[in-house]
Amino acid sequence: MPRAYRHLFPILALFAIGSLAALGAAEAGAHKEGGKSLFDLIKAGGPVELVLIILSVVSYSLCLQFTFTIKRDILIPDGLADELHNTFAEGATDEAVENARNAVAGDNSMLGNICAAMLDKKDFGYDAMKETAEAVGMSEHAKYMNKVSWLSLFASIGTLLGLLGTVTGIIGSFLAMSKAGSDANALAESIGEALVCTATGLIVAIGALMFFFFLRNRVNQASVDAGIIASEILDYFRTNK
Repeated sequence: MPRAYRHLFPILALFAIGSLAALGAAEAGAHKEGGKSLFDLIKAGGPVELVLIILSVVSYSLCLQFTFTIKRDILIPDGLADELHNTFAEGATDEAVENARNAVAGDNSMLGNICAAMLDKKDFGYDAMKETAEAVGMSEHAKYMNKVSWLSLFASIGTLLGLLGTVTGIIGSFLAMSKAGSDANALAESIGEALVCTATGLIVAIGALMFFFFLRNRVNQASVDAGIIASEILDYFRTNK
């Protein structure tokens, strides 16, 4: 198992256990006090709770997708750097450049795109190749960060939606109490139901933020490694300035 997963899975396991324990405690309390099931609590959360459930499905689906598609051996394919070094071992000749272009042709990885764009500027000299590598490197970094940033957005939306559902639920509880008369037990039950939205929003937000920082570090590290490899390949062209 890769080292990154060894750190990720225990954290996710603890988070999942904590989330289930929190929901289980809420359900147990509901059964004890009013005989409500977890489904009843979710139903009591209203439309906002349904939106939060949909958001949680989308959010965690993206988390899993990005975990398996945004990783180093995909952004920087194993063997590509060695192949390029072997190609230029005897110098950056026209034949070597052509072989290197064929090696990165059709490779849509971060490193592949950087090297392909860099080699296309070979006729313009070392400085043009270096500038192109830096520009494409920043573009590749931004491309993957734009994907990962959706998780940060969902975390913020989940928190705010949870707060919105709770506030609207409490407002509705107080308005209902003002018409039906004062009943502390009914008011406490209504507020407890409203807080389900807050709990759901926090579950969405905490998980999405964990994945966001984990994947952000992956992208940053891959971007640094790709830049180092590109600089090493550029060194073969330094004498051709």
